Amino acid sequence: MKNLLILVLFTVGSWACSHAQTTQNLNAKAFKETMTKTPNKIILDVRTNSEVAQGVIAGALQIDYNNPHFEHQLEQLDKSKPIFVYCAIGGRSGSAAQLMQKKGFKKIYNLDGGINAWQRAGYPITSLKK
Repeated sequence: MKNLLILVLFTVGSWACSHAQTTQNLNAKAFKETMTKTPNKIILDVRTNSEVAQGVIAGALQIDYNNPHFEHQLEQLDKSKPIFVYCAIGGRSGSAAQLMQKKGFKKIYNLDGGINAWQRAGYPITSLKK
């Protein structure tokens, strides 16, 4: 019985470690602060071309979540780098973060409320650099 208990605890502990949360949903202030102090990061905007034309967070690259090649384009990113993902209000970026987690990305930060929350907090946007 004792061996069974040890086996169960070991199995649950191993499962918990392998399924540790790699995604954090952050409000605009925490997203900006964490992004500012994180080196070698990727800032990912998953909005459409027309949305991105209105402005992005400085340094962002765009991969449109609605593009049929979205998953393939994600595969081109460095999974070991912290990734800061956002969309307009947080829905698509939340889904993208879940997908990235399944694909093995190590650390994902999702902007809760999207770029709309970013702008409401008074943070700047800029043109997308291509």
